Amino acid sequence: MKAYLFDTETGLFEGESFADVAMLNNEDGITTVAPPEYEHGQVPIFDRRKNEWTVIPINIAKQLLNKRTIEITEKAQ
Repeated sequence: MKAYLFDTETGLFEGESFADVAMLNNEDGITTVAPPEYEHGQVPIFDRRKNEWTVIPINIAKQLLNKRTIEITEKAQ
């Protein structure tokens, strides 16, 4: 079954794969809901609570990633 991968903390789209139905029920960061079409400069974000994708500008996605990197660095210290 075709599946779509996303980062479990940010929801950022990470690509697509094929997965067994049993894996889909047991793995986090994977869904069968296809992301919407998006253009250059945009990235899909998956909302697990709503079980749907939204599309945001890439500059906002970069801010999410920078914030996450800072949090990880602070935890490591």
